[in-house]
Amino acid sequence: MTQTSDRPSGIDPELEPDTLDDQDYGVPWALEDHHRDWQTTLRGFCEREVAPGAAERSIAGVFDADLARAAGRLGAYGLLADERYGGGGADLRTLCLTAEELARVDSSLAVTVHVQAISVALLAHLADGREDLLGEVLPGACTGETFVSFGLTEPTGGSDAGNIATSARRDGGDWVISGSKQFITNSGTPFSRYVILFAATGDAAPGANGRSRRPVSAFLVPLDAPGVTVGAPYAKLGWRSSDTHPLFFDEVRVPGSALLGEEGRGYREALGFLTWARFPIAAMSTGLALGCLDDTRRFVADRTSFGTPLGGHQGVAFQVADIAALAATARVMTYDGAWKYDHGLPIAKEAATAKLVASEAANKAAYLATEVAGGYGFMADTAVTRHYQDARILTIGEGTSEVQRMLIARGLGLPV
Repeated sequence: MTQTSDRPSGIDPELEPDTLDDQDYGVPWALEDHHRDWQTTLRGFCEREVAPGAAERSIAGVFDADLARAAGRLGAYGLLADERYGGGGADLRTLCLTAEELARVDSSLAVTVHVQAISVALLAHLADGREDLLGEVLPGACTGETFVSFGLTEPTGGSDAGNIATSARRDGGDWVISGSKQFITNSGTPFSRYVILFAATGDAAPGANGRSRRPVSAFLVPLDAPGVTVGAPYAKLGWRSSDTHPLFFDEVRVPGSALLGEEGRGYREALGFLTWARFPIAAMSTGLALGCLDDTRRFVADRTSFGTPLGGHQGVAFQVADIAALAATARVMTYDGAWKYDHGLPIAKEAATAKLVASEAANKAAYLATEVAGGYGFMADTAVTRHYQDARILTIGEGTSEVQRMLIARGLGLPV
């Protein structure tokens, strides 16, 4: 698909132009000048370095180390880290803008950056006060020279994130870990060095709904430790040029200092972490919907049907309008919640709502975009096909749509 004009054919020039590309679109009250400056930087980076080759990377399904290094030079990985470690000291809205702009052209790079950025933030939180550890790991993690992955999901866990079979037992001053994790992003790249691993420790105790649970603790485990195996990369429907592997732990011995935070509170820390981390996923969903809009507008501008510009057919125009409305709704929900988080307000309900609304909107937008594109929407080398493939995981990762509905219902006082 080639762009032939800045404005789709068949649109009345006297009408107010579409503002979906404006930096103030949707939530001007939520963005400040430094956010807009960063957004401009991101758009230039995406135009120069991300968009070229995005289709080829997706088709090949290969992680691009050079592109990952470029994101590190941009400063994307350490946005939430303290400046004394080489981080950006930025707020959540800045990370959301990063996720949005990257996903607009390449969701694989967006999730690579997202996982590293939030893992850096989690490590800084769990190891607060441990300057030796943070000084050793965080500077490289902020530049992307050291990737830290997030090891929570297990083969039998699914949406029940607390159902953790991986275990850690004390042995003298050490911990010995056995078990496995799956769907772990950034775990097999040339830069992958550590995983923040969640493992069951201690004796089982009654939990919710009368279920017996073992307490869960968090550990920082080197991926080159004896007994750690990084499995073969997954063949995926979407996010094809991101890096995803299973991890296996066979009697992996780590020192007592590998424990992050308080023993037995790892799952609680993970839940708190996953709450605000839903906003960048909502932002990725917003970016994907906007990417669908970008490509659909170009497509309807370049084609005619029955002697009329494709965008001049009411049925097509209405589909494009629906994509625009979906993107607008997702963006407002995302940045409303991120603004509240940055201002210290409660966000549990807002995070679940933004994740639900934005991820569902992205899937609908991708469906409409491929429908408008016709046969081109079924070809692997088109952007709308890539968006369609990438959208599907958005209603699954960081909590399924059903989990978000459950959380919203509980927030309304319903006994689910």
